[in-house]
Amino acid sequence: MIEHLLRTNKDKLFEYLIDFDSSLRSTDIIEVIHFEYGVKILYQHKEGRKPYKTRVYLNKMEDTDLLR
Repeated sequence: MIEHLLRTNKDKLFEYLIDFDSSLRSTDIIEVIHFEYGVKILYQHKEGRKPYKTRVYLNKMEDTDLLR
């Protein structure tokens, strides 16, 4: 489920995260950063200057050679 949401728009992802994570408030904002092996989500208070929480979701890896 989360893999699909990570590829959709930010609003749907925010709705999912607000139900899943009690630290996220409806007034907060998230920034989604895609990188080669996954996605990083930064949680930030609307009036804050820097993120208060970071979550990282890694893609499923099929090739075990990459883990060596």
